[in-house]
Amino acid sequence: MQFPESIEKIVGTAGYREDSLGKSDASVLLFEDYVLKVRPAGTPETMDVQAMTWLRGRLPVPEIVVHEVSGGRDWLLMTRMRGKMLCDESIMERPGLLLDLMAEALHLLWSVPSSSCPLVRTAEESLTRAEHMIRDGYFDPADCEEETFGEGGFESPMALVEWLREHRPPVDPVFTHGDFCLPNLFTDGRRFTGFIDLGGAGVSDRWMDLALGWRSILHNSDGHYGKVYRNVDPDDLFRAAGVPKDEEKLRYYLLLDELN
Repeated sequence: MQFPESIEKIVGTAGYREDSLGKSDASVLLFEDYVLKVRPAGTPETMDVQAMTWLRGRLPVPEIVVHEVSGGRDWLLMTRMRGKMLCDESIMERPGLLLDLMAEALHLLWSVPSSSCPLVRTAEESLTRAEHMIRDGYFDPADCEEETFGEGGFESPMALVEWLREHRPPVDPVFTHGDFCLPNLFTDGRRFTGFIDLGGAGVSDRWMDLALGWRSILHNSDGHYGKVYRNVDPDDLFRAAGVPKDEEKLRYYLLLDELN
């Protein structure tokens, strides 16, 4: 891949490997000290630049080294987060530590003053974007949970959109990550050390992160990604975070994420 001159000056001829983890359309290149994201310009994913800029000094996030838009591409070179993802086997095998780290991460997010944040993520915004994707033929139900559509579920993606509009719960606004899953959370093995992939960050209901965190624990422990961790209970996230389980909000934000 030919890099822009501004990036080539920094990475030179250093070796890298491509990271295929996650569902992003971006090419993610991992250098020893840097991460380079290359994606189409002007997509919602590129909002991570604004999020990381605003979060500097507020939360442990990567530092932007170079950001350039050229040739229809958005090039983002940032510092590489050190430590292990929370989905690392050494963390998953210690449920107490895993839940403590996730609770620490949640409370860090919620400690950010939301009133001054320029990024607001409303359910209506998400539903409008999903509706456009569905009508333009870009939505793929195959990426959803098996029970979301079909027998026992919704008859179509548009039926889900309408249900979510009609059943929107009251909002408890806090600063949220937007994709609060284990691969986006890092630790040094003792304490929580940082967040990555902040394209969906902004003020939203705290249950957005609680719901996605719950599902990430579930799928990383039930064999969905290979290994089974029988001592991990997703419901322990609520106890660790000090938030009573709310089945209605949990279901709502899990279903809302199916469309995004």
